[in-house]
Amino acid sequence: MAFDRAIGLIETRGIVPLTAGIEAMMKTADVTCVAVERVSSGYYAAAVQGEVAAVRQAIEAGSAAVRRYGELRATQIYPKPHASATQLLDNGTGAELGAGSTVLGAGSDG
Repeated sequence: MAFDRAIGLIETRGIVPLTAGIEAMMKTADVTCVAVERVSSGYYAAAVQGEVAAVRQAIEAGSAAVRRYGELRATQIYPKPHASATQLLDNGTGAELGAGSTVLGAGSDG
């Protein structure tokens, strides 16, 4: 069974570019930030979810914002991810983001 909403991922070097990217994505399109993770030392990733066109627009805006403030490592859009693939993002960060908590993922100091 395919998931009815798209998922977009953006990976950056540094928390400031990631924050700028997330802000641009959220302000540009009707998407929800579902995960923010620390990938490794200095590298961070964020995932957004929404309609395919909105996610595509958000990733483009987020990429441009990240490039203004730092290094964009990668982006990826999954238009109709399988339900089991979406469960990989369901690690509790979505609920923490909704509650306004700081989420940086594994090994975070925050």
